[in-house]
Amino acid sequence: MKWKQVRQAIAHLAHESTRTTHNRIVACGVLASLGFVPYWLGDLIFGTLHGAASLLMAVAIALGVHLIWQRRAQLEKLEVSPEDEFLGHILIIGCVLLTPFGFILGEWAQRIIWMLILAGIACSTWGIAFFRLFPLPTFLIFAGLFPSPTLVAKTLWETFLPPKMLEHFMAWGGALGLRAIGQPVEANGVVLTLPGGSVEVAWGCSGFDMATIMAVASLVLGIFLKQRASRVILMMVIGVVLALLFNIPRIMLMAIAEARWGKASFEFWHGFWGGQIFSTILFTVYYYVVMAIAKRNNKKTA
Repeated sequence: MKWKQVRQAIAHLAHESTRTTHNRIVACGVLASLGFVPYWLGDLIFGTLHGAASLLMAVAIALGVHLIWQRRAQLEKLEVSPEDEFLGHILIIGCVLLTPFGFILGEWAQRIIWMLILAGIACSTWGIAFFRLFPLPTFLIFAGLFPSPTLVAKTLWETFLPPKMLEHFMAWGGALGLRAIGQPVEANGVVLTLPGGSVEVAWGCSGFDMATIMAVASLVLGIFLKQRASRVILMMVIGVVLALLFNIPRIMLMAIAEARWGKASFEFWHGFWGGQIFSTILFTVYYYVVMAIAKRNNKKTA
């Protein structure tokens, strides 16, 4: 019975997608976008396993779609002008023609094509007014599709701030912590030296990627919990600060592992499982801090 219903739904969808010129153009845009889905799923799985923000980006997209679905009655009242429909069709057709370049140029091209196709579908179906009425869902969906947010953030950081500023700060903090627990350590720039060995605090160990992930997670969580803008910003600041603070003990542990326990121990704490352990502790502390803020806010508004 269920299979029969699925076949009927597919047949109805196929019929509707070819009923009008607009539907055929939208269907072409959707089919072109579906070609990128395997790459997106691979990035989602691989990125999540390696501590990237891929899963959070998917959650942002899902939340944006959910917010639109909650207000779907408003969509039915929107009327699209011929100019908006034409503009949307131009975007869709142009991006469909550019689809082969997405497979050649990689993730950046795929994500941009995907975003423009979605913008074209929204513009040609509901008009420019859609973006004015649904600014937050639009932002969440486009932010979720945005390619390599941590790489963009890194580029901006390195453009406007002194070279290795964060690495020097983390090395200084790690040395301070090691001295506090009685470890003889020397800090020379970004290198921490103990009697048994030394470690270099490179960009990957600076905590920047995790701070970016915490900022994105805070934004999504704040919107999901329906917090005020000031509360969301506070949550983002707390997430970033906690990520940077929790990175210092990890640097201390890796320095001790390299100097005292051997290469295998260092690789463990420096690798996937060590990162997951610290991430779990970080997210646990962050969760309780943020939920306390959210509950306090709810009590004030009650």
